[in-house]
Amino acid sequence: MITAEKVVFSPEELARMEIRNFVNEGLKDVQEGNLYNFDEVFDDIESRYKDAGL
Repeated sequence: MITAEKVVFSPEELARMEIRNFVNEGLKDVQEGNLYNFDEVFDDIESRYKDAGL
């Protein structure tokens, strides 16, 4: 009988994998043209915090 060993990643390795996945997903979005208009997004975010008194 063959048993599989459990792979344990360090927190640093997990962070690297998470960052790599985030970047790869972003690159895929760029390739597929799934992008937001920067000005529209910025205006939307700005309007949320305009009256926050910050």
